Amino acid sequence: MNVKPIAKLLARHPKIVIFVFTVITILIGSQALNIYIESDLTKFLPRDDPAIKLWEEIYEEFNIGRTIIVLVDQTDRVYDVRDPKVLVEMDEIYLNIYEKLLKEGKETGIASVNSLALLIRKENRKSITEGGNDFNGIPYDQSDIYKYMERFEIAATKGILYSNTYKLAVIIIQLKDDANFNQVLSRTEQAVENRGTSYSNMTITGTIAYQNAIREESMENLIIIFPVALILVSIVLFFFHRTLKGLFIAFIPPAFSIALTFGILGMFQPELTIISVAVVALLIGLGVDYSIHLMNRLAEEHEIEDPVEKIEKILKHTGKAVLLSTITTVIGFASLMISSMQPMVTFGFGCAIGILFCFISAIILVPCLAIVLQFKKNGRVVVWKKFANFAVNQRKRILLIAGFFAIISLAVLPEIKTDVNYFELAPKGITEVEAMFKYSESFGSGSNFNALLIKTDPNGLLDPEIIEGLVEMENEMRDVIASTFPNMDQKKIEKSVYSIADEIKEVSDIINRSIVAEKLSELVGIQKILFDMIAEGGIIDKDFSKTIVLIYIPIGSSIEQIGAVVKEINTISSTTVLPHNCQISKLTGQDAITIAVNNRLTDEQIRSMILALMLVLAALIFIFSSSTYGFLTLIPVLFVLMWEPGFLVAADIPLSLVTISIASIMIGIGIDYGVHITHRFREELNRGIPKIDAIKISIERTGLSLVEAALTTVAGVASIYFVNVPALREFGIVVILMISLSCIAAALILPVFYTSKKVK
Repeated sequence: MNVKPIAKLLARHPKIVIFVFTVITILIGSQALNIYIESDLTKFLPRDDPAIKLWEEIYEEFNIGRTIIVLVDQTDRVYDVRDPKVLVEMDEIYLNIYEKLLKEGKETGIASVNSLALLIRKENRKSITEGGNDFNGIPYDQSDIYKYMERFEIAATKGILYSNTYKLAVIIIQLKDDANFNQVLSRTEQAVENRGTSYSNMTITGTIAYQNAIREESMENLIIIFPVALILVSIVLFFFHRTLKGLFIAFIPPAFSIALTFGILGMFQPELTIISVAVVALLIGLGVDYSIHLMNRLAEEHEIEDPVEKIEKILKHTGKAVLLSTITTVIGFASLMISSMQPMVTFGFGCAIGILFCFISAIILVPCLAIVLQFKKNGRVVVWKKFANFAVNQRKRILLIAGFFAIISLAVLPEIKTDVNYFELAPKGITEVEAMFKYSESFGSGSNFNALLIKTDPNGLLDPEIIEGLVEMENEMRDVIASTFPNMDQKKIEKSVYSIADEIKEVSDIINRSIVAEKLSELVGIQKILFDMIAEGGIIDKDFSKTIVLIYIPIGSSIEQIGAVVKEINTISSTTVLPHNCQISKLTGQDAITIAVNNRLTDEQIRSMILALMLVLAALIFIFSSSTYGFLTLIPVLFVLMWEPGFLVAADIPLSLVTISIASIMIGIGIDYGVHITHRFREELNRGIPKIDAIKISIERTGLSLVEAALTTVAGVASIYFVNVPALREFGIVVILMISLSCIAAALILPVFYTSKKVK
């Protein structure tokens, strides 16, 4: 390819090129404002997945929407939740977000509100003859409150709306499907903040609140990572270059590439997830790498005075090597796009176009900035000559050691764990998330809505045999939960499974269909509290042919516990036979979907890894016009992939929604080091240098850039540690180790093969 016209443009008009490229970057980068973070785990499964289809059917059939929960925690307060002052504040929340708006003729976006305060007020407004005070408000007399709480309507909600200790209570706000969730949440936050005297300690949580908090925190992390990565990478660069000019030239191209990448995502794929935070760290690290290779070659060719000739030579040699590594890195990231999980597709797409922009930005900006700033680099690290000699002289021992660790690592491959615990993806310290855990622990419920869908012939649920069968099935399921969670409170175990059968207290008293019909009719059209969910139209349809059985699994349970419960529940449901063509679905809901996603992880990684290896090998063979050089360049990466299982097991890091991408990432990133050494080795051979000397020169000169590039990538990825997300930190640990091993493997393992007689 004739690169002289490009060299002339960059050398003779550097300021104009920088200006034009800056304008283009600003125009595209401005679209990044459209980006938002999605925190819904269902996004990790395709819409035609059976679990998702069943989930959507249940939500649509029973009008089960999202919830906002206000947790009233009086644990360290003088007043408990029965105190009139606390109840008045709880009632104020309801009045401000619902009743007041209704009186003004405004849309609330709320389907229903349930709380202890509302139930007390309902009893108090009854006439005196009915046992109330004929007053629509919270009674001032404490004895009246105690009296009302003994009544069945309120006593039945103990453990649901208030705790046995009377120190905790909840306001459960059910939203309509077409509601503006953020608007309702904002009104609720304002109502809690401006409630007045603050005798109560209130925290907002629930699915809407904590997902919104995670989104906001993730966006903040996305912004924080950039300056942190800049600081860490600057330290590495300054160590090597000792000049601010070098820092500036190295950072500008990746900064431009990040703006271009997120601008494109803002235009075509604005919905990102928590794992997208890692894109910034990766692009800074890798983008600086490309700048470093070009900067170092510019400094190396200091004897060439003509800037056009110098840039032309750099583009032909180092530029070509950077292009080759760009192609292979893009392939590694793009292999993630075959995933059935949309967030992984988006992550792969973002990284792939990001790396492409890193290359374009480096090729355009580095030569221009070097000319404008008159960049020069002084000195060289002498130790690399000794390292090059070591790599060549000890090559057989190095191969033996590498092979030994590869065998050990592959032996522990079956021990790798998988874990997609959603809360491991959530930043720590979020009040809404912590409140959800407390809600779960105290009330035996939480955000994990799971259900079995029961279908029969019309009026099939009126048959006493169906009711009795459901009760037996539920008891079996409770036994499963009890055995999985041996320390779980007995009352919580009883509540862990719920259906219409639980509303019919004594199955032995059912004599005929008319009694069943009478009791079930009470459930049709009546709102029922289902843990933190509420079904607007009850939990049974009007023709008595559909209902749901709710399954509660403690929030924050391990993936092993969740998987065991889901498996056993599905076994029980599939073996339960009931009359009237009764069909019992598999379990669906948040925990069931978690397991479905978890089961896909290993297959997803293997598929993307194999595709990446095949495509990278094909690209290497095409690029080097040699199957020998193509395969040999890939060998260090193969060793690193074989070492990965051993590290995951040794560090007790599971395969998660974040770490699943590492194998493909390492193929893309790790191959870069081999590509640069191979390209320089062939360049030296073409100059007539003997093989031994050629590989030494390649390691001595290119190897220095590789270490500098690896350290900057490590520094960029290390910025993830400043994000308080456990799963991302695990991702950072593995990527940092794999990058380090990839660099070392390329420098130490390639000499073993390139000094062979078969290589020409």
